[in-house]
Amino acid sequence: MIRTQVSLDEQDYKLAKKEAKALGIPVAEYVRRVIRRALPSSGRPAWMRYAGLVESGNRRSSQSIDEIVYGDKD
Repeated sequence: MIRTQVSLDEQDYKLAKKEAKALGIPVAEYVRRVIRRALPSSGRPAWMRYAGLVESGNRRSSQSIDEIVYGDKD
């Protein structure tokens, strides 16, 4: 791991510290996670970062994906 130094204004630091505390992690780990989310994914297509974010409410939706995406066939 490479060590680096980042300067934050007081308000940003307070918010980062509050979020880190809520997650039960150090501020440094919180900052690493935020940066990781903002950077392009390594080797995966960009759309893959959104995979699994949409829920249909149907536990069997993967078996009828065409109907979910395109609607019922007429």
